[in-house]
Amino acid sequence: MIGDLLPYTIVVPVVASLITLALNNALRQWNGVVAFLTSLFSVMVFGAAVLNIFSGAAGFYEQIHDWMMLDVVSLRFGLRADGLSSPIALTVAVVSALTALYTVRIMRDSNNMGMFFSLYQIFFAGMIGIALATNLVEFFVFFELSVVASWALVNGWGSGEKEKAALKYFLFTEAGALCFLAGIVATNGYLQTLEISEIPLRIAKLQPDVGVLAAIASAMLIGFFVKMAIIPLHSWLPDTYVEAPTPITALLSSAMSGLAAYAIVRIVFLYFPVLRYIAIAMVVLAVITMIYGAVNALGQDDFKRLLAYSSISQMGYIMLGLGAAALALSMGSYDLAAIGATGSMFHYIAHAMGKAILFLLVGVFTLHVGSRNISQMGGLAGRMPLTAVMMFIGFLTLMGVPFTSGFISEWMIFTGAIGAASLSGEAIKVLLVVVAIVATALTFAYALWSVRRTLFGSTPQHLNGIREAKLSLLAPLVVMAVLSLLLGLYPTILTEEINSAILAAVKSVLP
Repeated sequence: MIGDLLPYTIVVPVVASLITLALNNALRQWNGVVAFLTSLFSVMVFGAAVLNIFSGAAGFYEQIHDWMMLDVVSLRFGLRADGLSSPIALTVAVVSALTALYTVRIMRDSNNMGMFFSLYQIFFAGMIGIALATNLVEFFVFFELSVVASWALVNGWGSGEKEKAALKYFLFTEAGALCFLAGIVATNGYLQTLEISEIPLRIAKLQPDVGVLAAIASAMLIGFFVKMAIIPLHSWLPDTYVEAPTPITALLSSAMSGLAAYAIVRIVFLYFPVLRYIAIAMVVLAVITMIYGAVNALGQDDFKRLLAYSSISQMGYIMLGLGAAALALSMGSYDLAAIGATGSMFHYIAHAMGKAILFLLVGVFTLHVGSRNISQMGGLAGRMPLTAVMMFIGFLTLMGVPFTSGFISEWMIFTGAIGAASLSGEAIKVLLVVVAIVATALTFAYALWSVRRTLFGSTPQHLNGIREAKLSLLAPLVVMAVLSLLLGLYPTILTEEINSAILAAVKSVLP
């Protein structure tokens, strides 16, 4: 039953997008409700998949159909919800559903909301397709769909120099997509397959040249590094996140960027002979990205720009786990590889909840304070207590404080990283991981400094009459905060199945 519903998690939002586009302003606020309901449908499907896989009632759900069968190339359209993809898709669906509800309130006075939510649902469908795709071309199509839809949303409903920011975003991400496409074409020509699951089998059978595989994997990695904003391919992110409408920034940061990390686990790790050559580069870039993003966040007064640089830093955490997993896998330790990769995937989920809360708070502050500048705030904890609690939970999740989901994910990332570095027996690798762990202090620094300046101290005179935001605006944030805490207290419901799925995948690629 659940397997039969997988195609509808993409078809339903696409059809709903056409409906909202056709009716446009006639639906008014109901446009957002339609977007919420389409995402909620996916939440129920993937929620049921996660529960069934966790309970052992099913190992995975899959739908495969012939797409184009020629002598030169065979394409199949497939959707697979397993222990890895279903939690990722569930996270995308939850964040999209709650952000749609938030958008109904925060953007109720904006124009052309039928078009906005039509693109919103196309963006959502593209992200779900990325998570479930079983074919490289299919993955690329969904990737392009999400890029075009998100570009249009930034360009049409952003602020400030929105056209410039949107163009920069499109050029960078499209360049990354073309790098990935080059890897797809090379894979088809060299390994004679486009099916993701067949890649390790073809490598084992054909024993291809490692140099060629390294070139293919590197092209794909560059594309994914752009989307994750890994240094030095990050410059598009701050301007895009600042100028994009707040709900879209929340989706870009919490859901879209991290899907590139998922793609590295799902696709790039299958080119196992080259992992030893790229693992240390991934770790080095991860540490640099962690530090660069956090240091720049410390110097920001614009709360939204601060969160943008924080997002760069958090992608560094995820990359560290992936680099450690690649290092462990190259040495034949699939247990350590699974720990690091599982930590990265769980950090994607933790970061999605924490960062979505914080980015959506930008809209709350803009509406009630009239500014995003931290220097114009102060003493808000006494006047906006629920808002203050949400800000605390969002930042506590990013800091990895115990009892939040961020603590579990960071613990697994650093455990995998230290284990892989120690297994290598090289002091420089151990030192890199130690630097990364120490660098977490920078996350505490910008988070606590932001909380101190925003929520405590004296209240500026122009904010003396400020009141708590309406519950209709804060309710989506409350749900995300509760989910972050629940996953911090009971992470096994996701970590166990993610770890099992990654272990199975890792064992399949080891010779």
